[in-house]
Amino acid sequence: MKQSRRTFLRGATASIATIGGIGALSGTSVAARYSIDSDLTNTEDISGGDLDYAIRQVRSDSPLIGLGSTWVDVSYQEGINPVYMAAHAAWESAWGTSNIARDKNNIYGWKAYDSCPYSCAESFSSKSQCIRTVMPVIRDEYLTPGGDHYYSSYGPTLRGMNQDYATDISWAEGIRDVMNSLADHITFGDDPGGYSWPIYSNGDQGEAVYTIQYLLEQHGYNLNYHDGIYGSEVTNTVQSFQSANGLSVDGVVGPNTWSQLVVTVQDANNDPYWATYAAQHQLRYDEGYSIAVDGVYGPETRSAIESFQSSAGLAVDGIVGPNTWQALVDIGN
Repeated sequence: MKQSRRTFLRGATASIATIGGIGALSGTSVAARYSIDSDLTNTEDISGGDLDYAIRQVRSDSPLIGLGSTWVDVSYQEGINPVYMAAHAAWESAWGTSNIARDKNNIYGWKAYDSCPYSCAESFSSKSQCIRTVMPVIRDEYLTPGGDHYYSSYGPTLRGMNQDYATDISWAEGIRDVMNSLADHITFGDDPGGYSWPIYSNGDQGEAVYTIQYLLEQHGYNLNYHDGIYGSEVTNTVQSFQSANGLSVDGVVGPNTWSQLVVTVQDANNDPYWATYAAQHQLRYDEGYSIAVDGVYGPETRSAIESFQSSAGLAVDGIVGPNTWQALVDIGN
């Protein structure tokens, strides 16, 4: 922890800003949510799916897509902003494409010192393990009063971390810009029109349970019943889905399971049958739109989606991504 940090990623990847598209995205927010003085211990009311969706919009081929639920879990456990954790990884690893990220699952350049960047960089069994190993140390050393690298004059901020964490003087600004680029694609819980993932378990009923059943079908699970009843079949199938996706196996569909379960319905060229069917069913029977429920994304479906997004205070793009799914199934909607 006391050794000098490195600037090698800039040279080794012919500039992260160029390869990752970070430079072109700097300052894209109309009203930036984050600054280098933002408190990194302020967590956010977002889901793993929200983060994955945001990364996909900024860098569609990033190997970091799919890590959203891990960042959210660690955020709950350690009290660290999940958008910061994702942006830090994007900046350090060129959106997950650096040699160290590819070969060693090391997305934070952890122990990649200036004198031996590649050989000294620690190896991890998975990118998720890297997050779960590195971030608690960041919390203790850099973001907690009394930590070896905590600067009380700056507090738990990027400005404070930049004093010791990186020799690159633009490190804090770079991560700030990535955070704001991701934030442009996230509907936060404190935003007007923000929605929450509901929690469903054995014994529940409702339109969202139909959606759970249809989305399980989308993921290849064959159910005998599509009846809107959360019974033993749904519980057992959810447990199988959770196990296959590295989630806590409890048979309960909460925020992290929803984040992995939803599938983006985008346009006529990308209308996954069961996911499209689920969105149409939710729009017709829970939201009152008079549309066909046939699994085909046509003009009628797009119009209904856009109308719903407009009424829900969401970006009107006709895409059923995590934010739109969340609004569709939110019990309070």
